[in-house]
Amino acid sequence: MRIKKITPICVHMPFEHGGKKAKLNGQDWDKLEFVLVKVEMDNGIIGWGESFGYVSWKPVKVAIEEFLAPYIVGKDISSTNDIHDLVFEIQKTFHIFGRYGISIYALSGIEIGLWDALGKDKSLPIYSLIDGGSKKEFKAYASLFRYSDTKIIEKKCKEALDRGFNIIKLHEIKNNCIEAARQFVGQDTPLMTDVNCAWSIDEIINNKNFLKKINLLWIEEPIFPPEDFKKLAFLKNELNISIAAGENACTHWEFEKMIDENAVNFTQPSVIKVGGISEMSKIIKYSERKNIPVMPHTAYFGPGFLASLHLASSTKLEVFIERFWLDLKEEFYPDFKTTRNGKYLLPSGPGLGLEFNEKIISKYSV
Repeated sequence: MRIKKITPICVHMPFEHGGKKAKLNGQDWDKLEFVLVKVEMDNGIIGWGESFGYVSWKPVKVAIEEFLAPYIVGKDISSTNDIHDLVFEIQKTFHIFGRYGISIYALSGIEIGLWDALGKDKSLPIYSLIDGGSKKEFKAYASLFRYSDTKIIEKKCKEALDRGFNIIKLHEIKNNCIEAARQFVGQDTPLMTDVNCAWSIDEIINNKNFLKKINLLWIEEPIFPPEDFKKLAFLKNELNISIAAGENACTHWEFEKMIDENAVNFTQPSVIKVGGISEMSKIIKYSERKNIPVMPHTAYFGPGFLASLHLASSTKLEVFIERFWLDLKEEFYPDFKTTRNGKYLLPSGPGLGLEFNEKIISKYSV
C-alpha cells in the first residue's frame, strides 16, 4: 500500500491538574497542545500518529507539511522493514536540518501513523509486528504536577494511592516538598522526582545526605544539559544516586552513548521525540542488553501513549508506565481505562488497538 496523504492536526485540549495556576513559557497554561498525524493510504486505511507538541506545535506542523510529507507521500509501505528503511532514509536525507528536536518530533508522528496503518492492513496489533511481546499488563505510576505546596502534594499523593497507583513520581525540586510526599506515602511506596534539569552538580553534592535519607527510586534529569553524560555518570557512580534520563534525547545513537558512558540506571525514551517506534525499539533492545530497564516517558494521551504500551510489551525487564496526573476536558479514547489496581492493559485490536473519537478532535482542533 502507498502513502496517499499526511495531515498534521493540532488540538488544544483544556485540562485541570488540581494545583495553582500553571505557567509555561511565561504564559498561563491550561491547555495541552497535541500534534496528531493522520496518515491516509491508497487502500483507504487511515493510521494515526502523534508528534511532540506543547509550545512547539506550530513548527512541528510546518515541518510535517513543508518538507517531510512531500518527500514521503507516494512511498510504499508493505512491511516493517519498509518503515525501518524509510526512517533511516529520512534521517540521512534531512540531517542537515537538524538531527534532534523539531525535525525528529515531526518524523515520530508520521512513523507511528505508518505502524498503525500497517497493523490495520495486516489485521495485527503493533506489538505483534514489533517483537511479539508477551506483556499485556503494566504497572502504572502517577506522575504528579509540580505543585510547590506540601498540602497539595499530600492531597494528590492520597488521590493517586486511592485510585490504585502505588508508585508515585513528583516534579518537585525543594526538599520540604519531596519530604512531605515521602512522609505521607511511607517508606514502602516507590517514590521518584523529575527535576527537569533544575539542579547543579554542587547543589546535589551538598544535598546528598538528604537524597540518601529520602530513598528515591530515581532522580530524573537532575542537571542541565541533560546530555552531559559524564556528570550524570559521576552522580550515579560516585555519589550512588539512581539516575533516570532520556526524555529529551533523540534517536538510538544518543541513547547508546548515554548507556555506554554508564550514565543512567533507567532509560526513558519518548516515542514521540526519538523518531518513532522503530527508533524506540532499538533503544529498548540496546538498553536491556546492558541490563538497564526502560521506563518509557509517556506524559501523553494520544497515539504516542498507545505506541508506548505496544513497545513496553517487548521489554524483558521490569517496566512502569507513566500516567500524567491531570484530567483532560475530554478523552481521545473514552473507553480506555486503567484497571482498578493501577495497571494499564494493552489494547489488542489491529494497529494501535483503539480508534479516535474524531468528533473530539474536530471540536478542539485549531
